[in-house]
Amino acid sequence: MTRAMEMVSMSKFKTLETPLKMGRAYFNKINSLFASVASVESATTNPFMVQRHNAPIGIFVLTADTGLCGIYNYQIIRAVEKFIEKNPGKDIRLYVYGRKGIGAFRKKGISIVQAFPGFHGKLTGNFHKNILDTLINDFLNAKVSEIHVAYTVFENAMKHHPVVQKFLSVDKPVVKNSNFIVEFTHEGMLDELMPLYLSSWFRLMILESLTSEHSARMVAMKSSKDNAKELMGDLVLLRNKVRQASITKEVIEIISSVEALKG
Repeated sequence: MTRAMEMVSMSKFKTLETPLKMGRAYFNKINSLFASVASVESATTNPFMVQRHNAPIGIFVLTADTGLCGIYNYQIIRAVEKFIEKNPGKDIRLYVYGRKGIGAFRKKGISIVQAFPGFHGKLTGNFHKNILDTLINDFLNAKVSEIHVAYTVFENAMKHHPVVQKFLSVDKPVVKNSNFIVEFTHEGMLDELMPLYLSSWFRLMILESLTSEHSARMVAMKSSKDNAKELMGDLVLLRNKVRQASITKEVIEIISSVEALKG
């Protein structure tokens, strides 16, 4: 069973590797263009860049729908708990993706504003849109002053780490070695670019988490399979020892009986 689950996780992991690499490359270009446009002083009136301080803080948490993936879920849940501990007295609104996160926060008595069902491996081009629209609407309607995203950054098959990163409001970027030259005639360019920037960024964070999840499950199942093999070897050795001891005992009893008959 663990071998089968390892193979399934490996297949899902391989399927997500390419979209993740492409998503990173795409977002890097969008981010560079966005930084060049948003750095213009007159463009800072965009509603997504407005700083608010009198509303709750929203956190969108990315966890898994299922377990058997090592400490993947524990790490991201613990990262959110640390964030809450660092903001004592502040009203925190949780938006949680994944049944494991939903169950864990409810057991701890932490209220969840909205829970989102899992994708179950069916990732369409706009799989993130409904969630993103919910977060953006709550921010624009001033239900939250900020939105942070708690997700897991994928580094390689053996290494990934949780982060809590600010998503909204968008801070004014600092341009470094930009390949774009922006000549402004109006401020509509940032308004058109902002939804694309937020969508590609949010989509990338989800891909990072999903890839990390399948990687963690693949490693966990491989470890379980290896442990099961070792346990089976130990049990076979124990069985042979017990059988050998039983045979030896029977031989000794036969020999003893023969000697007794000889008188």
